[in-house]
Amino acid sequence: MQAQTLYVNGRVITVDSADRILEAVAVADGKILAVGSTAQVLTLQTPKSTIIDLAGKTMIPGFIDGHSHFLGLFSTPRVYLGSPPMGEMRDINDLVNALVRFQQERNLALDEWVLGFGYDQDQLTEGRHPTKKELDKAFPNTPVFILNINGHMGVANSAALHISGVDMLTPNPTGGAIEKDAQTGELTGLLQENAKALLAIPPETSLSLEKRLVALDEQQLLYASHGITTAQEGLTNLSNLKLLQEASNRQRLFIDIESLPAADYLEEVMADTSFVFGELKNHLKLAGAKLIADGSPQGKTAYFSEPYLTEVPGCDHGDCVGFPTIDQQQFNAFILKTFQQGIRPFVHCNGDATIDMYLQAIDYANARLGIATAEYRPVSIHSQFVRPDQLDRYYDLGVIPAFFSNHAFFWGDVHVRNLGVDRASFLSPLKSVRDRGIIATNHTDYPVTPVNQLFLLWTAINRETRSGQIIGADERLTVLEALRTVTINGAYQYHEEAIKGSIEPGKLADLVILSHDITQIDPSTLRHVEVLETIKQGKTIYNQLHH
Repeated sequence: MQAQTLYVNGRVITVDSADRILEAVAVADGKILAVGSTAQVLTLQTPKSTIIDLAGKTMIPGFIDGHSHFLGLFSTPRVYLGSPPMGEMRDINDLVNALVRFQQERNLALDEWVLGFGYDQDQLTEGRHPTKKELDKAFPNTPVFILNINGHMGVANSAALHISGVDMLTPNPTGGAIEKDAQTGELTGLLQENAKALLAIPPETSLSLEKRLVALDEQQLLYASHGITTAQEGLTNLSNLKLLQEASNRQRLFIDIESLPAADYLEEVMADTSFVFGELKNHLKLAGAKLIADGSPQGKTAYFSEPYLTEVPGCDHGDCVGFPTIDQQQFNAFILKTFQQGIRPFVHCNGDATIDMYLQAIDYANARLGIATAEYRPVSIHSQFVRPDQLDRYYDLGVIPAFFSNHAFFWGDVHVRNLGVDRASFLSPLKSVRDRGIIATNHTDYPVTPVNQLFLLWTAINRETRSGQIIGADERLTVLEALRTVTINGAYQYHEEAIKGSIEPGKLADLVILSHDITQIDPSTLRHVEVLETIKQGKTIYNQLHH
């Protein structure tokens, strides 16, 4: 085969089993033809070959997204309410003003819902959730709902609660909590986990298919600009699944998208023969099914075996441990069904008590089916506060923890306060799993944190909090170890390690050119490294010079 493109005179970090750093790569028909020295690779040159001089720049494999919500901001328009460094909101007043501006700029009618996303109570001056009364002052008659940055809870105003028929007598739904004022019993407006579903928010705004496809192009370009060649759509509803399928059929996808249909829709997806699990075709794959089993540790709805150390909204007794969003029987049934159907389970588990439930459900399915799960590679998404003894079970059962080291920066200080130093320090224990021979991935959970993969590498290597503390120094990775979690390990998580995740002959030419050699710079500056170019199957899909 003749080389079409030759990248020479670079620092090519291969992420192969020997972690070699070479100089040059030859590409043909979307695949890697050869890797080696510049002299070796130039022997494959033909009169038609394009030669690209990397001039000492660094090339790495395309980033493989361990978990995010590719379509996470892809529904009804909502105003972003993040705090620095992601947004501008410093206090509750800022937040209310942003909602008012949004209503005015969009010319929304008084009875149209005003929706916000991304507030973080721990970063607001008040250090707490806003209340319905604070929203009511600006919006006495307009329904308002603001979703927390973690996506697991939010605050509704009185109009929103009234329209939805939620009042002081409404019981907590299973796996959810409606917060009430401890003194008066009045609703505060905070709805946790499954209680959010009580709100009568109108379904997604019906944009035309053409507009949705254009938005999909922009979203792919956002991911490509961060060097991501394989993205995850980590909780896909039916409408978005059909959109992705349509885009795939029309050849509109230019990065690979690993879609995880939500457990709620699994029966319908399985019944539709146009959907096939486990097959990557036209850049789309249904990689498995997603179940959410608990909540957020910083939102204090993650389910722990030991109590939180600070007051928990909606919990008035001494041992507040959070709660699961499903019971053990439902958990068992879900895992059994996925294994029976050959569908891989991806389960959101943050607290160690939820992880116990997951392990129990896997044991139940194994006993019923007489199988070993290692071949299924079940994924434990976030796995934020896994215990050391549970890691040993992960190894035995072939569970892949999809960690989230950005928590160290964004909420490390909060976790120390809520959970104590010992538990907080073991969040996303990437070094411990590596030492045990467990393959783990790392992720941003976009839009919960920015989709920037170099920032993610920085948090895995430095584990520095907002206040500059190091959280879990023993769990810090080296640069090459951290790179593996978002390349070859990501490929393994999707059963695609034979075709992706490293720069080796025969694999897809999914490549990224960086502004700096990440192995040679001070690790504390890693988050400032930029993606110059992203190449998917030999074609440039993002080039910084042209954007």
